[in-house]
Amino acid sequence: MGRLNKPAIPNYTYRSPGQTNARDILPNLGEDVGASQSADNARIRRGLNADAASPSNRIRQQEAAARGITRTAGRRGLQGAALLVGDAIGQKLEKETGVGKKFVNESGLGDVAEKAATAGRDKVELSKDAKERIAEDKAFRENEKALQEVDAEIESEKYGKGDKYAKGGSVSASRRGDGIAQRGKTRGKMC
Repeated sequence: MGRLNKPAIPNYTYRSPGQTNARDILPNLGEDVGASQSADNARIRRGLNADAASPSNRIRQQEAAARGITRTAGRRGLQGAALLVGDAIGQKLEKETGVGKKFVNESGLGDVAEKAATAGRDKVELSKDAKERIAEDKAFRENEKALQEVDAEIESEKYGKGDKYAKGGSVSASRRGDGIAQRGKTRGKMC
């Protein structure tokens, strides 16, 4: 069997038609992935710990390791692409036919998955009094917000300052709860 990126070498016996040759840069599409990957792993190990006697053989070991790494990356890329394509096809099939939901419902797996998902959770049921307190607190907060808005309107009418001031407005010490002025001549002093 010839290689994808190079012509077949005459009188060269390949290990098996399902295994990528060590001289290939790309993995063979018809390869036995497990056998080819284990051979590449061995080449990578030898290349990382190149211990050949001559420098040229060490270089060859390292080059074979580099090709093995490239083929490994290619296999991972093909696996990822196949996963994405399969997922897209599955989602489209599910959207058009609903076969996945039918399968889950008919097999009873949906009930099992739901029980497994909710098994570890503690369910808390609020008492009637707690629900009433929450509703009262919510109503109180809404009323408090409305009262603050009314107070702001009354204050702006009382002082007659309206929209005369820039974004920060005017804050006097008497309008603050702690009596400390932040702006003006009395800034930072107790009044």
